[in-house]
Parts: sequence; C-alpha cells; structure tokens
Amino acid sequence: MPLNKLENFLKNVEGRILYVSPADLDSTDSILNQGNSQTKPFKTLQRALIEAARFSYNVGRNNDTTEKTTILLMPGEHEIDNRPGHTIQDSGTGVFQLKKSDGTTALEGTLNLELESNFDLAQEDNILHKFNSVNGGVIVPRGTSIVGLDLRKTKIRPKYVPNPTDDTVPYSALFRITGACYFWQFSIFDGDELGKVYTDDKNFDDVINQVQPTFSHHKLTCFEYADGVNDVGSTGLTDLDMYYYKLSRAYNQASNRNIDEKFLQDGAGTGLDGFAKQRPEWEIVGAFANDPIKITKIQSGSLPGVPTNQITVTTQGAHNLSVGTPIKIKGVSRSEYNISTKVASTDPVNNNKFTYVLPDFPLDLETEPPVDSALITIETDTVSGASPYIFNISLRSVWGMNGMHADGSKASGFRSMVVAQFTGVSLQKDDRAFVKYDISG
Repeated sequence: MPLNKLENFLKNVEGRILYVSPADLDSTDSILNQGNSQTKPFKTLQRALIEAARFSYNVGRNNDTTEKTTILLMPGEHEIDNRPGHTIQDSGTGVFQLKKSDGTTALEGTLNLELESNFDLAQEDNILHKFNSVNGGVIVPRGTSIVGLDLRKTKIRPKYVPNPTDDTVPYSALFRITGACYFWQFSIFDGDELGKVYTDDKNFDDVINQVQPTFSHHKLTCFEYADGVNDVGSTGLTDLDMYYYKLSRAYNQASNRNIDEKFLQDGAGTGLDGFAKQRPEWEIVGAFANDPIKITKIQSGSLPGVPTNQITVTTQGAHNLSVGTPIKIKGVSRSEYNISTKVASTDPVNNNKFTYVLPDFPLDLETEPPVDSALITIETDTVSGASPYIFNISLRSVWGMNGMHADGSKASGFRSMVVAQFTGVSLQKDDRAFVKYDISG
C-alpha cells in the first residue's frame, strides 16, 4: 500500500510516463525505482531510457511494444554521459564477450543492474554510459518520447566532447535516435565550463583526457541515427543489436525484473531473442525496395502432396528480408499463394529462404506449383513506423556543436527525420576551427 493515497493517482504501472528530476530530494536511479511515479522520479535521463526499453519488453518473439513511453524532464540541468559504450566481440569460440572502449575485456557481471550498481554520472565507472552506442551517444529506443516541461529551463549538457585536435578521435553524438522517437521542449548546451568533460573515445583518464570544455565542439552532433543496419566490425551484430544484448543481460534476478529470453542466449546467435531490436526502430517509416525479388521455388508444408498453411519461399538471390516485412506475392500459378502478407520467419543460414502463412487453403492445394514469373514486392503502404520527430528544440552553443546528421546508411526504409522549430544557434569561439588564408601559399 502506498504511503499516501495521492501516490495511487501519480503512479502509472504500465510505464507510459517516466519522470526525471535531478533536483528532486526523492529522486533516485536505484534499480528498485521504476521512475513511473511523480513522487519518486529518476535522477538522470539515461536511467529513464533503459527503463523505457525494459517496459517495452513482452514475453515472446517480435512482439515488443514500440512507441510506448514518454519521459518527462523537469526543469533543471540534465547531464548526459555520452561516451562510447561497451561493445560485444566474439572470443573466438563462438561466445560473445563484453569489451570496454579501450578493447580490454570487461568482467562478467559488469552490466548487472542491482542495488550496488553505480548510477552516478559524476563518476567515471558509472554503469549507465556502458549501454551507449559503441560510437558514443545515448540510444533512444523504440519510439520513446523525451518531453521537457520548459524549453528555456530544461537544459541538457554533454559529458563527452571528442578532442577536435586529435584525428584519431572520431566524431560522435549526444543522442542516437530510432524510428518514431519524439523530442520536444528542451535546450541543448555545450559542456559545463565549470566542470570537466571527457575528450578521448578510449582513455578516460581524469588528468590527461578530462578538461574544461572551452574548445570546439564541432565533432559532436545532437541527433544521429542509432545504427540498426551495419555490423560492427566482424561481430555480425549492429549497434542496436548490441544495445539489446547488453540490456537483456543487465536485467537479471537482482533487478527484480528479470528478462528470461536473453538476446543470443547461447552466444552463437541461435538462442532466444525475445528482447531484440524491432523493425520500426531501424526501418524508418516503412520498408522500401527498388526492384522485385525473383522466386525460384515455393512450397506449402514440408511433405510432397500434403499442403499446410506454412509457405516456404526460395529466392533467386539474397532476399535481405526480416521477420515482419510487409510483402506481396504475385505470379505464382496457383492463385492461393498470391497474397499480401508479412514475413513469418527467415532462415538463419540461407538468406534466400523465408516463410509466410496462408490464412486459409484448399485441401487439394498444389504443394510445389510452377513459379516461372513469380515475384516478391515489398509493400510500402504502412503506418507501423514513423520518422523521428525533433520539434521545438533549441541548440545554444558557443563552441560550434552540430545539430542533426541523418546518415541514411545507418537505417533502412525511407530514411527520414522530421524537424520543426529546431532553433540552432551554434557560434564558434575556438579560432583553431577556422582556416586562415595564406597569400604566400
């Protein structure tokens, strides 16, 4: 029973709204707090984001909820530890291991969320930054909305600003966003000049690589896509895959919200994947393909002459489809096969096979009909996904921070960002950012 009846009205058990208020006396990032009560908000936005992902989880495959949670930011200073997060690498034995940014192996249990977990962003070894993109930037998952209460007074500042004079330190971002995310009514500022920021992507030494942020921020962008398309190195996993790998292992028994279906349960890619990236996160708006895919074989069921409603399709080349892709089958000699449907499963070994399901079929259905002119087209008529929407946001930088970088190679589908009233004031006080013309050259 809550301490008072008011909490019954201020708490939402489904996680539709999470609250963040760093200045609140009762705010806490403890794993025992779910942040869904105004009487006990989270202290940091990053804690709220991983909890938003947890609230989206449903038992089973390909059924997690997207566009579920709104995170409400109270006025105040919100620091973001946007350093590169831990990566996942194959140990060489088919078992994936956590790696720190410097390439060293992380200890087992590094990501466990428990009472003893360090959620303090002021400390270098806080657990929250480890869930970030491997390239730096806090991942905003599954159409999560981040809404500020006051545009002017809700302020976000980075704790990691890539060194502008070191070419080995790559560009990075503050937020790595996914499809259907929504951002409204807060301001983004440079790193706090009264404190220090990290400047290196691998070494976070407080003497060498933590300095006062009075230098160019041009290697930092406010909003970029979270990469759900390209594998990181030779891991076979995208940045978004790694995010859910880390989260599924973080929520164990000690968190009181255990996720049983760990992503890549056996480390070889054949285990459970009940908590994994969803299509609307990386396929922006909807599926898209320029050309139809040629069908070389189509089969009902697995036994000759015994039809079932499960249809296996073999394509001429790699189809590159995934579970849930909306498709239209046409040109098969038996009309029962020619329907609009969705991909039910894909073959983990052969990228030229997938299945779909017939809603009904006659008992005399030919199990392997001719497919001389049969094709697959991807259907683009859908509202299951949406563009990230950046609305009424203010960038107020005096050190040249960038606003948006919509790199289409990191997403699929129509690849778009919607932006309105994003006021980008980005000045530059660091003279080293400019090239002076030398008349003698």
